[in-house]
Formats: sequence, structure tokens, C-alpha cells
Amino acid sequence: MKFDLIVIGGGSAGHAAARTAASLGLSCALVEAPGPLGGLCILRGCMPSKVLLETSNRMREIHEAKRFGITVTAPKLNLGALRDRLEELTRDFREYRLHEMKSSGYELIRATASFTSPHELSLRNEDGQTSSVTAKAFVIATGSSPSIPKIPGLEETPFWTSDDVVKTPAVPSRIAIVGSGAIGLEIAHLFEGFGSNVTVIARGGSILSHHDPDLSQALERESEELGIRFLKNTSLRSVSHEKGTFHLTPEGEASSFTVDALLIATGREPATSRLGLEKLGIAMDGKRILIDDRATTSLSHVFAAGDCASPVPVVHLAVIQGEAAARNAERIIRDGHSEISADWSHATAMSGLFTSPQAVEIGMTEKPAAEKGFQTISGIIHYNDQGKGMIAGSRHGFVKIVADAATRRIIGASGVGPVVLETAHVVQLAITSGLTLEEYVAVPHYHPTLAEAWASAAQDAIDRHPQPSA
Repeated sequence: MKFDLIVIGGGSAGHAAARTAASLGLSCALVEAPGPLGGLCILRGCMPSKVLLETSNRMREIHEAKRFGITVTAPKLNLGALRDRLEELTRDFREYRLHEMKSSGYELIRATASFTSPHELSLRNEDGQTSSVTAKAFVIATGSSPSIPKIPGLEETPFWTSDDVVKTPAVPSRIAIVGSGAIGLEIAHLFEGFGSNVTVIARGGSILSHHDPDLSQALERESEELGIRFLKNTSLRSVSHEKGTFHLTPEGEASSFTVDALLIATGREPATSRLGLEKLGIAMDGKRILIDDRATTSLSHVFAAGDCASPVPVVHLAVIQGEAAARNAERIIRDGHSEISADWSHATAMSGLFTSPQAVEIGMTEKPAAEKGFQTISGIIHYNDQGKGMIAGSRHGFVKIVADAATRRIIGASGVGPVVLETAHVVQLAITSGLTLEEYVAVPHYHPTLAEAWASAAQDAIDRHPQPSA
């Protein structure tokens, strides 16, 4: 079989690439390995985890009702009913994606793919039969899988990863989470809301070490006040499991302790090891495929999108990369005689945590901006000093806006607080549109709302750093 474009991987990035290619009139096939269709987001990531977090958050709100003048009895989780709701919603999400995949104009091939040459793939179906396909261009969108550290004794234990948690196996009385990144923190808040005693083991001196330090510190304080315990500068020397109990022995000063469940949340790694990329000589950073802002790899006819390549592995960016990859593949296939190239922007990438409270980071905050040579100015407002934030009961939350000192254009933002990830799209629009601080604060924000905190942070930056008089 011959195609203009073949996409490898049926998650959000792959579907976006194949759908876009078909809409451009290319003959396109999407190759996805046997098993449930839908990709990480629908099957084991974004959607099922948020179903669980919605229930956890509502339980927490009931527990905290006294703060708002409400007397209630303690809530009790019906795990069976939650599993039923999770299965129903996941089935709906999966069936909708399957309908999209079957009606988007591309051919869906169920097989495991690997490169045999720069323009040919070997396919192995569920029965072990092999065949080959060729294409003028390719998009690799194979996603990621949990990264498991080498800890003595770990392999012999029934530890969980995030893939297991979304199946709601149980709600343990005590759980330890190895890893303090986005996945680890979200699951920590999930089980804290369910009533578990949660300990988070962080290898470094801070949680969320790749995020804005103000964000990390605020979320750590919020988490500790909810009862989550952090063991920082800590790694596990050994793990054992006996009669339903995990025995954890940390390095350093922390004492050994026992828990009923152990979650490994030390990140995810690109799923690229079985693609035969070594035959192509594609430039890699470990297992991650290196791409430019057009989603192009070091081979001009091979593109990549989503978690297997993105420096910011989030779904909305994976979709943008997939669409850009397909549009740029069309230019290659049609000898460059089409519209201008499409790109994706790391500078406006948005990442968020569905913790309690939520956290968000957009674009460049102070440290990465300084590393790129920017002189920055910033403004901040704390929710416990902002009308609607005070009403919502925020303790340590804030929002911060960062601007380029030379142009006064907003280049980044971060925040922790009630539904801050939901309200952050107002400042994301400002960053994407290249607005200055002054242009942004001129946009009316309804009062009293949580969203107006972003405008207040921009005004704080203006007040701290007024424009020089002409």
C-alpha cells in the first residue's frame, strides 16, 4: 500500500495530524497498535483522571463546609458508583473519538509499526501477520509511557502507576507517592480528597522543580495544610511488600515507614524505542524525538508531535503540533507549492495542574525568560487580598504576570488558586495576541470575579514599573 502520509499513533496528536491531512486532500493512513482506541488522554490520562478528581474535590468541599457556615455529616465514598460513572464517561469519550476517527477521511490500520527504511514501514497485526506500507511523509505520534526508576525490590511489588490509578483499584488508608511533579501532585490531591493519608517523596529540595518557584511554594503550603506530607531531598533505598503492606526505606535521615499503596509518579518517557528510528538516524534527546517549531525532525519528510517529541507534553499543544505537522507534510508532498508553513509556539505553551487549588503556568516566567536574555518586569496579587479570592476562601493562592521590560508585552504568567486554570485563558489570549500590560488592563473584567485577579496583577506590574515619561 502507498500513501501520501502515514501517521503512527492514534492519540490526540495522531488523530489531529491524520484528520488535518485528510482535509487537505492527502491520502492518509493512521496506524495504531491493537488494543483500545483513544490514546492516553481518553483512556488513561486527562479525562478519566479528571472524573476521579471531580468526585475527590466535591468530597473535600463537603469536609470544608464548616469554613463557610455549613454543618454537614461526613461524606462517604461509594467506590462502586464512582467506577460506574467513570466507565460510562470513559466509554462516551472513547466512542466519540472512534466516531471521529472513522469519519475524518483517513484509513485506520490496526498494527504495530516500525521503520524499515526512510519511506517504508513494517506492520505487524494482532495475529502476528506482517505487511509493509510506504509513504512520501510520516508523522510520529506514539505518545509516552510511565518511567519507572530502579529501586531495589520495586519490581517484586504491586506498585501503581498513573495508568493503574484511573482504574480506581482501591482507596488506601495510607499511600506513598514517589515523584512530586504534575502527575504525582494531582494524584496526591486525589487521594487526600478521598480521605487517604498521603506522603509525597521528592528527590529534590522543592516540589514541581521545573515550575515557577512561587507556584511551587504556594502549592506546597496549600498541600501541607490539607494534610499532605512531603519528604524532600529523599529517595528510596529499598521497597518490599508483605501481606498487603509496603515497607519503604528512604535514603538519608528519614525513617522507614509502611503504607498500604505505593504510586510511582516519576514522569513519563517518550514511547519511541520500538519504532526502528535508529535505521533513520533521526536526531534524539534520549528517547525524545527532537523537533523544530514546524514539528519537523532532522529528516525533512518525517514529523513528530505530542508526548514522543514535545518539550511540554500537554494535550492541547499535542493537537496543535499534529495539525502543524500535517500542514507542513503537505508542503513536502506537494513540492512546497502550497500555503505558508504552519508552526507551534513553545513561547505560549500552557501547563496546568488539577490539584486543589489548581495551578497554571503559561509562556516564560522570570527564570526561563532571563535565560533567554529578557529583562523582565512582573506584578502579583494574592487571592487572600483579592475580593473574590477572599470570598472563595483562598489561603496562599496568587496570580503573577511577567512582561518584557523593553516592549512591556506580556510573555508569561503563573498562578495557584481557586479555578485558576479555568480563568487563565484570559491572560493566555493576551500573551498569544502580544498585548502590553497597558493594553491588557484596558480590557474590562467583571467584578467581583476570580478572573479579574489577572488584570490586577498586570496593574501591579504597571504600578511597580511605570512607563518613562516622554
